[in-house]
Amino acid sequence: MLNKTRFKQLAGLKETFQPGQKYASNFDYDGMIDYMKNIDVQTADPAELQKVYDSAEDVNYHSEASALGDIIDALKAGNKAGAEEGHKRLIAML
Repeated sequence: MLNKTRFKQLAGLKETFQPGQKYASNFDYDGMIDYMKNIDVQTADPAELQKVYDSAEDVNYHSEASALGDIIDALKAGNKAGAEEGHKRLIAML
């Protein structure tokens, strides 16, 4: 019997993006991009954004990951305005 993940892989269906997800043939690029577009920097958890950063790096979205890294750094420094500006730059890339 096939598990749900293996069935989706065989059927060519995408997995729904989850922060920290690594490359797979059915990686949900659109879901990752939507996730990055919809970040709310006022409530974002830098640890969760780090997982998104790791996913982006793993699938070779290095420029986008770099912009996301700037948001993470700003949030860790308590600079919400800087994080907002970084998010605007990230959205422009996507």
